[in-house]
Amino acid sequence: MEKTPRGHYIVAIDGVSGSGKSSTAKTVARLLGILHLDTGSMYRAVTFLAQERGLDPSQIQEIRAMVNDLEWHADPSGRLTVEGRDLSLEIRTAAVNNAVSDYARIPEVRHALVPVQRRIGMRQSAVVEGRDMATVVFPDARFKYFLSASPEVRAQRRVRELQGLGLPGNYTDVLKNLSERDSKDSGRAHSPLMKAPDAEEIDTSGLTFEGQVAIIVDRIQNALKHG
Repeated sequence: MEKTPRGHYIVAIDGVSGSGKSSTAKTVARLLGILHLDTGSMYRAVTFLAQERGLDPSQIQEIRAMVNDLEWHADPSGRLTVEGRDLSLEIRTAAVNNAVSDYARIPEVRHALVPVQRRIGMRQSAVVEGRDMATVVFPDARFKYFLSASPEVRAQRRVRELQGLGLPGNYTDVLKNLSERDSKDSGRAHSPLMKAPDAEEIDTSGLTFEGQVAIIVDRIQNALKHG
């Protein structure tokens, strides 16, 4: 069993889709000089790979066998690869966006990925982000945050993100997709999206990106300074 490094700590950032989790977590990790682990990308990668192999969400046994055989690696910069492949662009397509909740809600998928996420997070201090980081994966995380924002603001952000990646993004379709994902993620039986009782909620609707990052970084640096 690997030993937890001295001074190790976890920053768990959960929240609804499009609330700015990924970009915020990545920047917070960079400013703190620690690892960034985007667990949402892991579920997106599983979705892409299942679709690539022609597996729909009802084929649970086949999906479980696939997930159990996958090899994951996170380098010091936080770049995540699976089976040696960087799927950064592939996992942001509309096909993955529309299906990821259906694959992520499969208990067998979550059971297979949680130990991988914990193993990566225990090797060094990290900012981990997703939908159940503070409630399921790292319930003992020292720092916990839950990011929220209005559906309209989140849709606008997601469209800009897609356009920045050179992918098509229609506001009406994105807004509908976000609402459906919120419902699926919050209503699933296993590891539903929810705010941990001891997490600080930050509504990012009226905040600049720099503002929401500063809130988290200032809190953490102050706590670390005072032990």
